[in-house]
Amino acid sequence: MGFVAKGVHVFVCQSFIAFLLFSMLGWVWESTYCTIVERRWQNRGFLYGPCCPIYGIGIIVIMMVWNAQLAAGNNFAWWQVFLVAFFGSMVLEYSTHWILEKLFHAYWWDYSNMPLNINGRICLPASTFFGLGGLFVVYVLYEPTVRIMQQIDPLLGEVLALLAMAIIAADTAITASSLAYIARAASSINTSLNDHMDRFVIGVKNKGGAVAQGITARRDETAQVLSDAAGTVMRTKDAVVSAVGRKEEEAGLMLARERDRFAKSLRATRVVEMSSTVRSAASRAMGAVSPDKLPDIPEREQLAELWREMLRDKC
Repeated sequence: MGFVAKGVHVFVCQSFIAFLLFSMLGWVWESTYCTIVERRWQNRGFLYGPCCPIYGIGIIVIMMVWNAQLAAGNNFAWWQVFLVAFFGSMVLEYSTHWILEKLFHAYWWDYSNMPLNINGRICLPASTFFGLGGLFVVYVLYEPTVRIMQQIDPLLGEVLALLAMAIIAADTAITASSLAYIARAASSINTSLNDHMDRFVIGVKNKGGAVAQGITARRDETAQVLSDAAGTVMRTKDAVVSAVGRKEEEAGLMLARERDRFAKSLRATRVVEMSSTVRSAASRAMGAVSPDKLPDIPEREQLAELWREMLRDKC
């Protein structure tokens, strides 16, 4: 019984050492990859230290499952290893993302811009990569890791495991404390911002009501001014039309008077001209016939006297 307990103790220490080692290797890999992609330094991971626990947990779980299958005499095919790592990484990533989000209201990765993602927590390309990583762990890392852990002295392994546990615990406590403070500060800022925005919206609403009333009053005043102006224009138009009508009437009367006067003058001129013409013709006729040349008729003397009177009148 004591031998079994000692074996379990050694296995736990070795597993924790391997967990810390793979967590650090995962941090190196992810920080390097993200730095190359983003072209600026990216310190990846949940903790402040150079450690990504999700990689350590994933690799240790895969190695434990593989070791258990070997102990049971089973031997998975490569595609079975891939599927185990593929779906296992989905469960691990989704649950870790959800827990961190609920605890600290923050995101350490977001696959929203990746194809076939679920709530930005997992996606097909990332899970495929972790499936391939599972093949690398089983067929490349498993044997060397087991040999190295078996060569570590149990006492040294225990000391290293305790040291690693202390480091991880301290880093986790500091990180959690800082994130909790950040979360409280962010919540306070968010509450203050919401209050400020509420006051701002209420102020804008009140000012908007006053502005709307002012605009309505201005609109009414403008409408009244336009109505008065329209009335003035109509009255001016009527006055102009009336004045033009009077002027036209006066001009018509003046034109009629001038026309009548001109007609009278023309008639008088024509009468004078006709009278002068008649007189001239009569004069020529009288000049052509002398009273002495009248025919010998019974009233000859009376006609001669009448003719002389007409000549005298002509002259």
